[in-house]
Amino acid sequence: MKLKTILVLFLFLVISINSFSQLTSKENTLSEIRNEGFNNSEAMNMLSQFTDIYGQRLTGTREYYKAAEWISNEMKKIGLQNVHFENYCSDCRGWNVNTFNVEMIAPNYMKISAYPLAMSKSTDGIVSGTIISIESYADMNIVRSEFSGKLKGKIILLGKEPRKKSLLDTIESRYSETQLKQMEQKVTAKVKATPLPELFEQWKTDDFSDETFLKFIEAEGAIAVLTTRPMYLGVLHPQGTYYYKEGDLKPLPYFTIMPEHFGRIYRMTKLNATPTIRLNLETEFYSEPENNVNIIGEISGNDAKLKSESIVLGAHFDSWHSATGATDNGANCIVLVEALRILKQIGYEPKRTIKIGFWGGEEQAYLGSAAYAKKHFGDLNEKPNIASKKIAAYLNLDNGAGLIRGVFLQNNELARPVFEKVFEPISTISSGAIAIENTLSTDHETFDHYNIPSFQFIQDDLAYGSATHHTNLDFLEYVPENDIMKNAVILAWTIYSLDTMKENIPRKKK
Repeated sequence: MKLKTILVLFLFLVISINSFSQLTSKENTLSEIRNEGFNNSEAMNMLSQFTDIYGQRLTGTREYYKAAEWISNEMKKIGLQNVHFENYCSDCRGWNVNTFNVEMIAPNYMKISAYPLAMSKSTDGIVSGTIISIESYADMNIVRSEFSGKLKGKIILLGKEPRKKSLLDTIESRYSETQLKQMEQKVTAKVKATPLPELFEQWKTDDFSDETFLKFIEAEGAIAVLTTRPMYLGVLHPQGTYYYKEGDLKPLPYFTIMPEHFGRIYRMTKLNATPTIRLNLETEFYSEPENNVNIIGEISGNDAKLKSESIVLGAHFDSWHSATGATDNGANCIVLVEALRILKQIGYEPKRTIKIGFWGGEEQAYLGSAAYAKKHFGDLNEKPNIASKKIAAYLNLDNGAGLIRGVFLQNNELARPVFEKVFEPISTISSGAIAIENTLSTDHETFDHYNIPSFQFIQDDLAYGSATHHTNLDFLEYVPENDIMKNAVILAWTIYSLDTMKENIPRKKK
């Protein structure tokens, strides 16, 4: 046999053995991730502690800070390094409900299922008043013309009769394979880029859009507002008033009530059977800037060349106040911790630094992630600094507690081949759908603004859109254990895959 032929065969064998070795290593790692994630999961135990013991995590509150202390300790327990807090707001107030009650006392009695909107001020003890229905304040000239001099001592029923519901309405849903394929077939995203400064200004305007109306009815002598938001049967959607800064104060006590109760009261007013409502609300405002913290931690990279780069995982930590925020966004916070616990437990040592960030104030327009980005990457209106270019990828979880079915590319088509490689080995766990869409309304938008490869996962909706998102039903009962375990495995594998790739995800061309 000629020497040249022998050398070719030798090189072929070396390459083949090396490729087999790499394949075997990845297969072994995936097997270890699956075994640890499915057979030794800590996810539901952690989630129960997080949501059942610490409860709501409204921005600025003591409850938020206590929960932050707990999760930082959990991060340290699993071996994360540099665990610390970073303040994101110096003038965001805390607010708590001490007690409240809402009931109809005439023409007959009905206990009204209600909850005050966050940041609503107290009533002056127990107050009573008859209902006046105002369907819309879109045209304040009409409102002033119709209601001037008629609102003293009244309770305002704000809005139209909710649409009729049926017990046969589907409360939970998952993406069908057909729906996922349709998402993948889109070639352009609806939104090309995230105009963050403009978006923040728009939200500020939207948040105070009812201010003129509320000041008018307050000046007229109204004593409270009742409203509703039709979701599923019996669901309360109190969300907030967004008056969370020092000096801001919503003029009147503000409640959301169950759609069915709103509908009955609304129809009674149309039948000239004027209801009388008795209610009270005692709330507490306080200023403790130390409560407003992002929670940060990391696993340091061990590759001399790559450890200065980082893969960042993020989820918003805050929640609304009428439940425990189990699906929004407690489950996903725990998935992030569980994914890193899995990697630590199997002994994986990343090449790049793996960072984790739990953001506060997301519900108030990305306060936490925006403050973090400004501190580390520069002002929103400035060109991103060198630190932003050291972020290999940002992965965000905030779509409820449903199974991860794929990923939104955030209009970064160049990332598609990367995620195809990520999802292919875990096709039995996730569909691995890859959609071009630029999804909105959570913290990955902050990182995308700095042209960091930023992605939000596609998750099954389940009851998120129909019953739990910002409602009084957002409890552990709506979190499926199997989905949470799978999500932690998927995320752990995604981190490993991105970390071991030779090249980083390409950035969008601007």
